[in-house]
Amino acid sequence: QSNKSESDLGLGFNSSTDDFTLVGAGSNLLRQVGGALGEWNWLNIYANANYNYRNKYFLTTSYAVDGSSRFGDKSNGKDKYALMTSITGAWLVSSEGFMKNIKAIDYLKFRATYGHSGNDDIGNFTAQKYYVSQNLLGMQGLVRGSIGNPNLQWETVKKFNIGADLGIFHQRVNASLDFYTNRTRNMIVYETVSNASGFDYAVSNAGAMRTLGAELALKARIVNAADLTVDLGVNLSRYKNEVQGLPNGDILTQFAGATYLTSVGQDANLFYGLKTVGVYSTTADANTAGLTRRLPNGDLVSFTAGDMQFVDANNDNVIDDKDRMVIGNPNADLFGSFSTNIAYKRFSLEALFNFSVGNDIYNGLRYNLEKMSGYENQSAAVANRWRAEGQQTDMPKATWGDPMGNAEFSSRWIEDGSFVRLDNITLGYDINLESFPSISNARLFITGQNLLLFTNYSGLDPEVNSDVSGTGIAPVGVDYLAYPKAKTVSVGLSLSF
Repeated sequence: QSNKSESDLGLGFNSSTDDFTLVGAGSNLLRQVGGALGEWNWLNIYANANYNYRNKYFLTTSYAVDGSSRFGDKSNGKDKYALMTSITGAWLVSSEGFMKNIKAIDYLKFRATYGHSGNDDIGNFTAQKYYVSQNLLGMQGLVRGSIGNPNLQWETVKKFNIGADLGIFHQRVNASLDFYTNRTRNMIVYETVSNASGFDYAVSNAGAMRTLGAELALKARIVNAADLTVDLGVNLSRYKNEVQGLPNGDILTQFAGATYLTSVGQDANLFYGLKTVGVYSTTADANTAGLTRRLPNGDLVSFTAGDMQFVDANNDNVIDDKDRMVIGNPNADLFGSFSTNIAYKRFSLEALFNFSVGNDIYNGLRYNLEKMSGYENQSAAVANRWRAEGQQTDMPKATWGDPMGNAEFSSRWIEDGSFVRLDNITLGYDINLESFPSISNARLFITGQNLLLFTNYSGLDPEVNSDVSGTGIAPVGVDYLAYPKAKTVSVGLSLSF
């Protein structure tokens, strides 16, 4: 595959009247000229082999060579190619002779898979140094656009999975259970760099991570009568990841006003900020706490009534970045789905629910609607802000510019993202076609999607993730300017001739 793209732009601002719409009519000091060239080549050669012996023992292997132009040139092209392999073995135990007398078990299969995969999702020119156009005092020139890393190579993941499939009671009950472990090496890391460099991050292969997980799928026919069948199904998943290697210690990632911590020995991308325990109701409460905030000019200013009450983690009586701690985890403790399929004579009802338990969300939309520090429109919730001595509220006072950091990223903006959603429901009816021999099948149905949502999350939709930067590297668990899932209802008629 060969991919090429080109974009060009010119932006003009502050023309003398709105009738002058040309870029050249704008101010020279504000004019922007730029664009981007994109080029990416990708190659893949693959082979597969399957073998089974007496329908009891199965072996499947696959080999692939992937090549990508996105990586550096330090190894004379060696790192541009990666060998991806996998091998799967399975044993159909229920086909063995010793299983004949076990009538309850209809199907039993054990399987194991080992695989090796790669990832080149780093952008087209991350490994190279390049320049971009920039305006400085009316003069258009070139500045460095990246910190190129010619040593970039494939991020590799070694995967091992063991599982079993079971069918019992004439396959009225079917289950699958899987355990897996993934080890990521040469993990692509967006390292924080010194502000003096002029860049937010540099990309390297300096990380390592391990993920352990388990999945269970269960489906059972509860009722199996002549005119009525009822099927129930459930899927449960849980995983735990652990960062095992980083280049220069902890990595702090800034995104949409939130800070993420990636630290060795912990889950990746944990919410990292100040912890709040309410709002100072009275001046006496604030004076008793005795906490201060250091302003940009270096002055220490005491918190007063109406300010947020932050936890002084290091007990130095100054609230600053040293008091930040892990305040949430966007990774769920458990997630999955459950479904039902009911058929009665010509009627059928299918429903699918999905759910997530234990994941935290940064409500970035609420942050913008409740920070009360500028001219932005605010939600009705700020009407409950602190206004008078002794008032009990969880909304701090409104202060222009927010000098005490009441709106700083903290546990105030972290919410429980657990939910249960009716993802899809379909009611159908099979039409009697005795009078229409030319039609083999006719079905009338009505389908609804995202009709019900049960959650304590105050945002529009807990099942969202935002990438306002357009980079594709947004951490999970962010609700920031993202559209919620739409509720839809459709009616249809399906015909077969």
